[in-house]
Amino acid sequence: MLLTLACGGGRAPAPSMTAPTPPPAVPPPAPNAALAGSWLGRATDSQGDTDVSWSLTQTGDTVTGTVTTQAVNRDDGSCNSCHRNKSGSVSGVMSGTTLTLTMFFAAGVDGDPTPACSATVTGTATVADERTLRGVYSGADTCEGAFANGSLAMARQP
Repeated sequence: MLLTLACGGGRAPAPSMTAPTPPPAVPPPAPNAALAGSWLGRATDSQGDTDVSWSLTQTGDTVTGTVTTQAVNRDDGSCNSCHRNKSGSVSGVMSGTTLTLTMFFAAGVDGDPTPACSATVTGTATVADERTLRGVYSGADTCEGAFANGSLAMARQP
């Protein structure tokens, strides 16, 4: 009996009747926005304004397609009126509603008014809704230099 008292009485505490609380459920990640289709818009940066056209395809989170740019005023005689008339490729990766993108315009493309010059643009764009996206970018033209403080607004075409 003395041994029983010294060890705390010999009875185990009664088990708790409440079940353990499961951890909160983790919501699944938001699906990637769908960008496949035709888009038109305007880009503005340190070299001026440019009309932009995309034709995009999308597989999972990967976006690819073609891009065409045109100077807003093609007949003003400025460098911008020539260097912004280009065709190239656009590629990117979607993460939810954010597109990380690259546009590349190779030198030597037939019909390019400045065939010796290439250009690369990188940036991010956020899909505001199924018809609109807005973004920022930077880059450079090998003949005209940097594109700084770039902004892009695009609208999906029907």
